Order: sequence, then structure tokens, then C-alpha cells
Amino acid sequence: MSDIAETTMTPEQASSVNTDTILTNAQDAESQSPLTRVIVIAIDQSEHSMHAFDWAIKNFLRKDSDLVVLVNIRPIPTVPGPYAIGASYMDFTEVITSLEEQHRVSSHALLQEFAAKLKNHGFACKAIAMRGDARDEIVRKVSEVNADALIVGSRGLGVLKRTFLGSVSDHCCHHCDCTVIVVKATEH
Repeated sequence: MSDIAETTMTPEQASSVNTDTILTNAQDAESQSPLTRVIVIAIDQSEHSMHAFDWAIKNFLRKDSDLVVLVNIRPIPTVPGPYAIGASYMDFTEVITSLEEQHRVSSHALLQEFAAKLKNHGFACKAIAMRGDARDEIVRKVSEVNADALIVGSRGLGVLKRTFLGSVSDHCCHHCDCTVIVVKATEH
């Protein structure tokens, strides 16, 4: 169902290079319609993300003309501050490698799950796993694929949290060169 392109490199190389893992689902052979729009949907494990995905299927995506590019950005594992200070003699390589592998497996599983849903609905899709800061990586990928639109969920951060943590959707609205649709979760 999907092709996974992985590259092997040393931890030093990996930390300095942006590598994206591409899981692809080709367009069905029966479908002869040309794909004229590229729609990026940023997904993660949150309910807000799942709501945005469902909203896009019901209200925005077109089976006959859209290539849907799913992106998931996993964080780069780091050693927490207090442990790094005064513990420079300790080797955290094994812990970081283990965390990186857990994040990679989780990211691939999430992308495969959402890609299967798109496939079941008849959409052509491509799924890309990335690592780094979600704000920067989404903007980079949207530009690389020449997206016509980006769909993201809103976490609904308050003013204080948004000030300190930053809002992925707000950053994308200001830095993407395409239409950005922020899907707000409905309150029940």
C-alpha cells in the first residue's frame, strides 16, 4: 500500500539535515482525471487534527482533481535541561535514539492510518513524515509541493499559552504562500 523511503545516516548527519520520509499512495489506475490542486493537511494525534481532516473530506476536497499531501512533523528528541547541566559526562545517545525510533514509528503509523482513510474515500494522496519544528517544517513543505491550500486544526490555545508556545496555525497563516484554512473544533 505504501512505499517508505528511508535514508541511513549518522546521528551527527541526521541532526544537521532535514530528511523527509515519504509514504506514497498512487492515484488509482481507473482514475483518468488530471490532478490540478495540491492540498496539504497537517496531522498529528490530537482531536483538533482529526476534526480538521474530517472537515476537509466533507467540505473541501475534490476526488477528481486533488492530490492530498498529508504531513506529520515529529519533534527532535532532546535531553531535558536539568539533566544536561552538570551531567555532561553521561551519554544520552541510547535514550535519544530510542525516543527518535518511537516517534518515527508513531508518525508512520499515523500517516498510514490517515492515508488509508483517504484511499477508502477515493482520493489520491501522498504522506510525508518530517522531523523538526512543526511551524517551520509545514511552511517548508507547503512551499516545496507548491500547495494550493493548507488545512490545519486549531488547538484552541488561550492568549497566554499562544504567546509563550506560539501557534502553529497562526505561523502558517503568516508565512505560507497559499490559502490556509484553520479548522476550529466545534464545542459540544
